[in-house]
Amino acid sequence: MPGTQDVARHVALISFTARDGRVIPAAVSTPVGKGPFPVVVTIHGGSGDRTADVLEGLASPGSDSPVVRMLNEQPWIIVAPDYRNDWLGAERLDVVDAIEAARTLPGADRDRVAIVGGSNGGRLALMASILTPRSSKCVIAGSPFMTDPLIFMNGEAGLAPFSQATPASLSWMMQTRARMDRPVERSARRQGLTRDEMLRENVIRDHAGRIEARVLLLTSRADEQVPHIMLEGLISALQQDERKGHQILIVEDSLHGFYWGRDGEFGARAGRGPRTPRQQAEEDAVREAMKQFLTGCLADP
Repeated sequence: MPGTQDVARHVALISFTARDGRVIPAAVSTPVGKGPFPVVVTIHGGSGDRTADVLEGLASPGSDSPVVRMLNEQPWIIVAPDYRNDWLGAERLDVVDAIEAARTLPGADRDRVAIVGGSNGGRLALMASILTPRSSKCVIAGSPFMTDPLIFMNGEAGLAPFSQATPASLSWMMQTRARMDRPVERSARRQGLTRDEMLRENVIRDHAGRIEARVLLLTSRADEQVPHIMLEGLISALQQDERKGHQILIVEDSLHGFYWGRDGEFGARAGRGPRTPRQQAEEDAVREAMKQFLTGCLADP
């Protein structure tokens, strides 16, 4: 692969049309040149219907994320789509449709596509690789949120895996579950499913065997929002399929969001002060691991 440090970029806001006609915005950063270029689709976390600033922050070389800046140093097209605010519903298909739209962009190499997401974006990246197994070559999922919604929404706080979480983590998860209860109910009704039917359909561990892309899963034992214990079932399922070469990278001290390494104190870093040397070293190591994983995945076939 050619040198990357001086790759000129063109950044723009675009949109694509989802299968039901909904117009979905996205940001795209494209190397200047003829291509074809590999494509990296970055999926934001949290809920859908985000502002252009959020999308640009996951595509632009001026991002506050050193990971996104690293992606822009490579001769890759970076696409950051939005998705609608519909938990366990249309958000999944919006991401699938965005990936397909990204594969058809001018200069894109449709056969060399990677997906990178964190938190809810990590869950959606994995779900997209289940729903359309051959749309991407590799997936990076950082602390994917609610990979087992049946346990997350229905499990008892006093029983495993919740009982194995720290008090701060348990408190965050219970508060988040309470906020999501009504949106989840509405989503199930829109799909004509019972609540538990919809939750069961979205248990990623149960569908991990359908994933054809190579997966790099990133998790931290210090993550309070997606504690490592909540991912152990998924990790076990991925590790059982040795032929696909899935990778698991576990760090010890980093907080939620470490996979983007964003500058500033907000989100999980709010009020926590500067990163410790060990946290910074972990973020640097994770970023290098992501770069190496993607470089190998997106190399010329």
